[in-house]
Amino acid sequence: MRNYLVLTALVAAVAGYLAGYWRGQPPAGRDAGLDVVADIGAASSFVCPMHAQIVSDHPDSCPICGMDLVATEREGEADSGHGHGSPAVRIAPEVLHNLGVRTATVERGDLPRSIETIGKITRIDPMARRTLTPPIRGELVYVADKQQGDFVEDGELLFSVKSDALFEHEKTFQDAFLSGDRATAAAMVPELSRMGLSSEQIARLQAGDPPEMPVEVHAFEDGIVYTRRGKPGESVHTGFTVFNVGGNYRVVNVTAEIFERQWGWVREGQKAVMQVRGLPGVRFEGSVVRVEPPVGYTTRSLEVGLRFRTDNPGLSQSMFAHVTILGEPRRGVLLVPADAVIRTGEGDRVVLRLDDGRYQPVPVVAGEESGGLIEIRQGLAEGDDVVASGQFLIDSESSL
Repeated sequence: MRNYLVLTALVAAVAGYLAGYWRGQPPAGRDAGLDVVADIGAASSFVCPMHAQIVSDHPDSCPICGMDLVATEREGEADSGHGHGSPAVRIAPEVLHNLGVRTATVERGDLPRSIETIGKITRIDPMARRTLTPPIRGELVYVADKQQGDFVEDGELLFSVKSDALFEHEKTFQDAFLSGDRATAAAMVPELSRMGLSSEQIARLQAGDPPEMPVEVHAFEDGIVYTRRGKPGESVHTGFTVFNVGGNYRVVNVTAEIFERQWGWVREGQKAVMQVRGLPGVRFEGSVVRVEPPVGYTTRSLEVGLRFRTDNPGLSQSMFAHVTILGEPRRGVLLVPADAVIRTGEGDRVVLRLDDGRYQPVPVVAGEESGGLIEIRQGLAEGDDVVASGQFLIDSESSL
């Protein structure tokens, strides 16, 4: 009886040993890509694809969602790969595909700076007219034969004015330029422009044309003549209305405020686009016509005035509108997708793709952000590859 019990115990021990041995072997159907990562050694770890805080040193399942833990590898600080001391993580290609990891290349280009804000229509001028007056006191030389109701084209010559003072300035400028005194000639260009001479006329004076050029006033756009006054030989002053010209549209004035960080982006003359909720799909194009100083210390906002021309009857005073101001772009800066930057209380960082399937979080200094792109001022080089989607899991694993 005793020999039988001893034999039974011996058989049970051998069976338990064999069961433990086969239990420790990897399943025949396990993905070969994960085996490469798992067999790296003691430096390997396993993490849940959905819950980065669940980490194990052996294959297991997540106690929260039940998913199989995936294998990753820490390279250690001695092999961090980018010189920042942050551990690099190796992840198998098939795991990256399952996690939806997407990368982007750091490129040097122009950062478009668009300002999105809300504006209010403060005034609608139904009589879109412009008064044309002589820029200097003198004598009318030419007046276009246009009467009330006649059509004028953009750039068409409407009238010209001559002046003895203007001719004297022209001769002084020409003498200085042709004698080689370029400094004096250059200093006189702004005054000649203020008196009404065009850049083409100034170039003709430099070429030696007679210094007897009258000031020419052209139509600023296609429109209709509402008023015409004066005739050749008549003396006029700077406030004398020769033509009153306007188009078949209304002028819409809009006031908007922009945030403090965007103050340096806006200038007079920049293009702007306006959209109104009550007119879906309709875009109104205009420009910035006024930039006011900051309004108060509490709002820290900058007030800007915009002007739009339209014949759309759907706009009315006091309506609110969505306004986009197209600011000057920042040229020649390093750019990455805005989603690639991980914002934390300790600073900004991105996940850099290294060689052999390794990924490493690196600190960066981020600049301005606009249009889905963000400027990188320090921490990356042109041509680097960064993770633009799925980087939070990699960053969490690296920090564990």
